[in-house]
Amino acid sequence: MFRSGLAVAGLAFAVLFPTGAEALNFSFRFSGNMSCMRPVPVSNAPISGSGTGTLNPDGSVTAEVSQTLLVFSTSLRFDSKLGPRVTPVPGGTGQVRVAGKQSLKFIWNLPNNTLIVTVNVRGQSCNAAFQANLHGGKSEYTFFDGSGYHYCGRPVMTTSSCEVR
Repeated sequence: MFRSGLAVAGLAFAVLFPTGAEALNFSFRFSGNMSCMRPVPVSNAPISGSGTGTLNPDGSVTAEVSQTLLVFSTSLRFDSKLGPRVTPVPGGTGQVRVAGKQSLKFIWNLPNNTLIVTVNVRGQSCNAAFQANLHGGKSEYTFFDGSGYHYCGRPVMTTSSCEVR
């Protein structure tokens, strides 16, 4: 299994970084809505996020991702190597994973759920997708605002965009 993961990572680098290639810079945005039950009940609140990142040929990744629910914002910094290593981020842990030959997943692990932004790169274009997955036995999604958790229904994304810079 571990060797298989290394093979996928190696293949991803070969596709994303032809010999002598520079770092890959990208940015993404998404927006939607979600309803929260506590600590402040709110229905169909706007949620949005954006991020910029750099994937280097050596496998190091740096990315700044911000997410906003109403007026509550959280910024996450991913500064690591690709792979299963988990690093502390506000409200939980984060990691960057290779998700295929041309895809990266930015993963934010919170107490009740995992929020994932997948960035797919094809040449000089890309797309981004947002996903929220509840942990087993949980029924509310958590969102961390920098000082506390909000307990909400499933976020619904309505738009997303991505750009290779």
